[in-house]
Amino acid sequence: MNIFVGAKEMGKTETENWDGTEVVEQEVKRPGKGPKKVLVISGVMCGGIAFLLWATFGFPRKPCIIIFLRHPQTTKCSGKWIGVRDNCFYFSNDTKNWIDSKRFCISQGSDLAQIDTQETMEFLKKRTGPSMHWIGLSRNQGESWKWTNGTTFNTWFEITGDGSFAFLNAGGVYSSRGLIDIKWICSKPRF
Repeated sequence: MNIFVGAKEMGKTETENWDGTEVVEQEVKRPGKGPKKVLVISGVMCGGIAFLLWATFGFPRKPCIIIFLRHPQTTKCSGKWIGVRDNCFYFSNDTKNWIDSKRFCISQGSDLAQIDTQETMEFLKKRTGPSMHWIGLSRNQGESWKWTNGTTFNTWFEITGDGSFAFLNAGGVYSSRGLIDIKWICSKPRF
């Protein structure tokens, strides 16, 4: 059985490493097993590469572990959706009342925008400019504000007005009765 580690087969009998150096083959006998071909890769070459990396990039003298995290479900936002942190946002050009805006977002597999961080808030306010855009906050008169996913709003930003449906623009977040036709923002997770 031929085992090639870090090498590519160049023909029937020749093999070489990814950097073009020749691979040394030797037969290894195992007790109770027939001869096996095993590729032996020089430790000197690996040590040399490590030294060059250290000398070139000034790697720390203390040992360290570098971990690259990758979320396999992460995708880019498609079409007219814009990505911020872990969410994709859609900014409408059309206008609807709050209920119809919510229906549109649901039809797109999303919901009216939920704002979880100051960074997201600043992005949305900058992107909307002076135009009013519905977001996913509503309340029954005399009750707490709730996001469209049912979670209670923790009042980390101020909502100006006595209405039951929230909208935002560059000036902040306001409330209305939800009957006027304005633009809206949908959001959905990137995963």
